[in-house]
Amino acid sequence: MKKKARNLLTYFLALVFTLSSFPVTALPVIKASAAEGVNEKASSNSATEVVSLKEVYKDYFLIGNTISPGDLTDTAKYDFMKFHYNALTPENATKPDSIWSNPTRDPSFTSADNMLTKVKADGFYTIGHALAWHNQSAGWPQSGQNYTEARASLKRYISTIAGHYSEGPYKLNTWDVVNEAMRDNPENPTDWRNALRSGIQPTERPSRWFEAYANGGNGWDYIYDAFLFAREAAPNAILYYNDFNDEELPNKAIAIASMVNELNERYANEHPKANGRKLIEGIGIQGHYNLRLKVDNLDEVLKIYSETGCEISITELDVQFNGTSADVPPNETQLKEQAKLYAKLFMLYKKYSNNIERVTFWGVSDNNSWRRTGYPLPFDSSRTPKEGYWAIINPEAYLGLDDLPPKLTSFDFAGDVFNVAGKTEFDVNVPKDVSKIDFSAANIAHEYPDDDVDVSVKLNPASGTVSAEKPAVATVKIARKDSPKISTTYTVNFGHMTAEWEKDQNYKDTGYRSTVKIRFSDGETKFKLFQEFYNRDDGKLAMLNSKEIQPLPKHTGGTFSINTDSSIDDDHLKTLTLKKSLWNQKWTPINPARVTDFTVPENFWRMAKTIESGKTYIVVSANSGVALTNRNVTSVPATGGVTNAKRGLAGTPVTIVDDVIVAPKLIQDNMRFIFNESTSPDPGPYTSANGYTGYNMLSLVHGGLVAPSILWRDLSSDMTASLRTDTTIGDNALDRAVWFNTGIDPDTGETTLFSHTGSSNYTYALHGNENGFVGQGGTDPLEDYAADSRVKLYEYVSNYSYEDLTSLGVEISHSPVERIVSERNANIPLTADVPDGSKAVLKKDGVSVASATFANGKAMISVKGSDVDGGANYAVVVYDGSELLGAVILPVVTVVNATPKATVEKLNGNQNKLTITVTEVYADDSKEAYTKEVLIRNNAADVYQVGPYKVYVDTKGNNKIHKCYIVKEAEQQEAAQQTSVQ
Repeated sequence: MKKKARNLLTYFLALVFTLSSFPVTALPVIKASAAEGVNEKASSNSATEVVSLKEVYKDYFLIGNTISPGDLTDTAKYDFMKFHYNALTPENATKPDSIWSNPTRDPSFTSADNMLTKVKADGFYTIGHALAWHNQSAGWPQSGQNYTEARASLKRYISTIAGHYSEGPYKLNTWDVVNEAMRDNPENPTDWRNALRSGIQPTERPSRWFEAYANGGNGWDYIYDAFLFAREAAPNAILYYNDFNDEELPNKAIAIASMVNELNERYANEHPKANGRKLIEGIGIQGHYNLRLKVDNLDEVLKIYSETGCEISITELDVQFNGTSADVPPNETQLKEQAKLYAKLFMLYKKYSNNIERVTFWGVSDNNSWRRTGYPLPFDSSRTPKEGYWAIINPEAYLGLDDLPPKLTSFDFAGDVFNVAGKTEFDVNVPKDVSKIDFSAANIAHEYPDDDVDVSVKLNPASGTVSAEKPAVATVKIARKDSPKISTTYTVNFGHMTAEWEKDQNYKDTGYRSTVKIRFSDGETKFKLFQEFYNRDDGKLAMLNSKEIQPLPKHTGGTFSINTDSSIDDDHLKTLTLKKSLWNQKWTPINPARVTDFTVPENFWRMAKTIESGKTYIVVSANSGVALTNRNVTSVPATGGVTNAKRGLAGTPVTIVDDVIVAPKLIQDNMRFIFNESTSPDPGPYTSANGYTGYNMLSLVHGGLVAPSILWRDLSSDMTASLRTDTTIGDNALDRAVWFNTGIDPDTGETTLFSHTGSSNYTYALHGNENGFVGQGGTDPLEDYAADSRVKLYEYVSNYSYEDLTSLGVEISHSPVERIVSERNANIPLTADVPDGSKAVLKKDGVSVASATFANGKAMISVKGSDVDGGANYAVVVYDGSELLGAVILPVVTVVNATPKATVEKLNGNQNKLTITVTEVYADDSKEAYTKEVLIRNNAADVYQVGPYKVYVDTKGNNKIHKCYIVKEAEQQEAAQQTSVQ
């Protein structure tokens, strides 16, 4: 379907057609420089040059909308839909409450069947929405069900509904199988099981499927089952996971991608006959946005989803205004802002069009939208194009781009050539022995004349220094010389190969799981992943798990996990210590081992001493000890003599010990707020020039909200102001949603958060008491009531300990042989508490060179000097059959020089004691001495064996040394030959 036109001419040509069903005149080719003309045309009532959205984007993706049975009886509306769209999603007709609300009765297919039969006959691509959902699904699952009952119910529902629409004239092309299963802002996003809506969080609209499955089973298994049942019932349908609010932070998108990858891997393992077909084939981004959307965030989400290999769809697109209402429509300036955002979105969708299958608007016109007071669609209530429509049909022209931005074709580094192929961010491995990179415009390739474009490269740090865990980042920009704003920016990260541990999970279905993320692969290193559990009381090894991983392609990354056979009881965990380590194929640790003491928390909410934009905080009232909670409270009286109670937000009691929140154990989503730096339109004296920084406080919480709203105060003119998050606030009123602070006390961590309106001199502090939170203030000076409205911020932190390892598994001793010496034979005594018959293998760069068998806990490995190389890595690895029991690194040193020394001590009679010492100096500056004592007569000359050396010593007199030197190998051979001749 997607031919992927790649130049602006194609965009323009797509606009010059007419369809008989709509009396339109041919739209002339719009030059990019005529964007203002486009805007003026869109604003006029005489605009009739409307073109089909689906034709404009026929080479990119399907253009969809919603459909309801009543739409088929509205001829004008349905003709409009046929003109613009080629994909339709039933807005409500295939949701559980509409099609099968009562499990004790039969489903009601007739209305949906008739509607889908018609739209299928008219050539529309159709999407079923939705099978498993917490909302509009009152009868499923039935209350009180356990795991077995819930699984049977889920199979019954999905098999019946998806099975019905898998054939016939109403056959659906795609299903949204699971809808909105994730929480919005999980702390540990790769731990997708704990990122799901459960029966206990969020408190508003949790998942009853999860809760029922958890009653005797694993709550999260309903996700896999839902897709499995859908695949069995509708084998030809494309199966989607669909969700919202994934563009605010990457956390939710990471959780979704982690879930999709794991469940697809599980399906591939359990169903090899699928021949590589994924179980979850698509990820849906709902796209319920407002004008504060950060498009860069959405770009990051699209990258994350693209890496899963799934197709992507924008499934429910609309862009609402902030601060409008049924009585306050958007003005011309706002309409243009909405249009600009639509233009940016569609340029981004084009960028990812190889991955995007469909873009569906959620409503035909503003009056058809469930967000109608936000006027979110490109057509108004009379289906007349709004400014946003003109931006969508030609986003480049609307944004004033005379041509497509120039693109790179490739770049090179250290002999490798990287083809850009539409990507804008790259990871590049830098060898460990390289500490500084050299990368400039000379490394960049493109297909434009040099006179047409400028290419710039900016390094951070400017020196190009690369060190462990600190990559150098090159920002590459290619721009047209005559239009510098028409540009493309690329990010190239240069780094040494890294391995970063993620938070462990102790799952019932997969055991205790440890996960490591590899980045900047060198393309050669094989990985050995280990979990070592030791008893806390005696330090003995309790369990060792190992896993080998083949090398990743060079310059890439990957995430790998290792797990126990089953979950470990929490009480048992407290008796253990865990070391997680990653070794290469040469039996050398790649990074320090992470050590977990299960009696000490590693992740917790700790009092913050600074505020950083984009971070998430819990806000706790210093006076009452309750945390700001995004849940409406109808009446919150403020302290300090204020008696007029106002609506506000709830407070949740928290227990704090040593500046750490220790209770409640479960931090609900609505207790966490994201602080984003923001500028007030009416700040009065609280400006950046005066040292103040303002923040919006955003709560991502599942509830009635889809587009999350920021915390703001109402228009009160008394001492107490209501607080709200349930509706949006206009940009011109952001002074009531920008929160400043009085500075965080470095000792107590206390501060006062307040909003200020300069023109009216209203200042309201965020005030919390045992009843909840309101705004407290008025026109009096802030210092008069700031002390009663003190809060503390708590941030999520991770505190891990690390240990440099030289061994793993069972304790293996090779004393007294501390190391082996290059080119020298050695006998290595080993002691370990292992079964008789266990084999000890000496590995040289991962290759076996010698071995021995244990008996009574002891073994002796003999290695030839020809197998001892100072430039190699050595380790002793112990196996019981094929089971790895442990390993220990065996250092190897190279001799730099050896110095002999002899002394003579006179004894009684004609005997003397000769003492010979040879001192070796190694490449690491360490030393070792070999000593031998012999009895000689008054004068003697002979060769003595001292350690590995033959030393010639000639004594002169009773206590003097005439000569002392190490006999070279050639001299020894010559002496041997002379002896043979004689």
